[in-house]
Amino acid sequence: MLFNKLNNWLKTSIRLVLTAVVCGMLFISSAYPANAATSKTTDGEAKLNEIQKETEDVARSGPRGINEITEKAQQGTNAVQGAADADKMNNPGNPDAETVKEKAANFLDNLTN
Repeated sequence: MLFNKLNNWLKTSIRLVLTAVVCGMLFISSAYPANAATSKTTDGEAKLNEIQKETEDVARSGPRGINEITEKAQQGTNAVQGAADADKMNNPGNPDAETVKEKAANFLDNLTN
């Protein structure tokens, strides 16, 4: 009888501790998601400011012609993105770009070695 009470108390204690640890980990992971990123949180802000400035310029000047849109699109991947990160994209013109499958394989190789 005493053994059963001790066994139940131990199980309850372990459940409570485990629940507290899991809740704590969930709280920490949701409270600090930016710490998980490898890049700075302000890296994208400069590019967004440039895009916003260009959008405002286009909005003030009125509709653009097809020649202007085509010329802008020829500068990079598309009219909005331009040539940003074009060297990292996987396309026939860039055979050196690393695919997601290759990145995953490299990651798994690094884990096992």
